[in-house]
Amino acid sequence: MRALITGSKGFIGSRLAQTLSDKGWSVERMDFPHNVAEKHNWQYKLTGIDYVFHLAGLLDDYETGGSDFSKFIDVNVKSVAFMFEAIIEHKLPVKKIIVASSQSVYGEGMDRTENDLLAPLSMYGASKAAMEDVLMTLGRINHIPVVALRYSIVLGAGQQYKDEDSRILPCFVEMAKKGEVITHEDGRQLRDFVHIDDVVSATIFAAEKLEGIFNVGSGQATSVMEVAEYIAAKFGAQAKAGGRKRVNTARNQTMKIDTMLMLGWSPRLTWKDAVDEFIVSQSPSVSLSSPIPS
Repeated sequence: MRALITGSKGFIGSRLAQTLSDKGWSVERMDFPHNVAEKHNWQYKLTGIDYVFHLAGLLDDYETGGSDFSKFIDVNVKSVAFMFEAIIEHKLPVKKIIVASSQSVYGEGMDRTENDLLAPLSMYGASKAAMEDVLMTLGRINHIPVVALRYSIVLGAGQQYKDEDSRILPCFVEMAKKGEVITHEDGRQLRDFVHIDDVVSATIFAAEKLEGIFNVGSGQATSVMEVAEYIAAKFGAQAKAGGRKRVNTARNQTMKIDTMLMLGWSPRLTWKDAVDEFIVSQSPSVSLSSPIPS
């Protein structure tokens, strides 16, 4: 099988590319300077491709809020339309398209399911919801199987601070090295943290077996403070709440993964496994057996 991965230099894309290669797939990569928001870049990259894994996208700017709203449409929505235009105009026999969506489409709420009403709190979430509509519509009218995967917060080794969708891990580790981990708000916000390897396995599972929209996460709610305390303990540091609120983001946000479980996929690792692997990759001398302070 031959796959095209957009965003192939990113955290998820690079791990997916390596895993597919290890499985014997032929992998074509599409990343900078090839812009997914420019149609001509799709035309030659899609030639000979069986499966498209469209992971590239414009992420939230949580720190400033940002006001370049149209950019989210240009990158996250138009890229899907351009991809289909290239496929249809050049009669390319693509077998399936898998696109990275996000739990951000739900907005505030716990235990959200794929059938729940979408109420995004940011332009990023709104653009992902619009992207899903475009993907499903164009897939249906052009008879191409499509999948949208709503990822929760992905953690693991190889993550960089610039990965703004899930930078809690490199950010907290850097703070822990300096002696103190400080959370946003009171640290009791609930999130679903999922291991990168489970996200990759779910993505490949979707390519092989699924069509439609699916939640991908651990299915477990964890407080931000619990993650902060766990990381702080590895470095003999302290964890405390900073009080500062992030803009355009939910207080609590978790999803149910019952549909994926029923269909045969399940997570095999935990967010603690992801944290441990990241710390070892960054700080091999740190003891992973360090106790968590009471």
